[in-house]
Amino acid sequence: MNEYKTDIIKELIAQKIKELKGETSYTDIARKCNVYPGKISNVANNKTDCQLTSLIEIATGLRVHPKDIFDIIFDFDEYYANLDGIAKNDD
Repeated sequence: MNEYKTDIIKELIAQKIKELKGETSYTDIARKCNVYPGKISNVANNKTDCQLTSLIEIATGLRVHPKDIFDIIFDFDEYYANLDGIAKNDD
């Protein structure tokens, strides 16, 4: 059976939000978007799933492009190749 890595990817996204957050408080981020500080904290600490709209709002609060939240170090090509049962070509 193929192993899905959703939990790993979600953790990497949570870590990226914390990295982008830096020393900024969740309250300060929330003031700049439409998400409560507690929810931002829960997402950044990987304690909850969230909707795409929440991630867009969090990006707004962080004043970053939403794609920056998904800029994680994860080999999606290898992951998809493993899911499809084929070897990855490193051309």
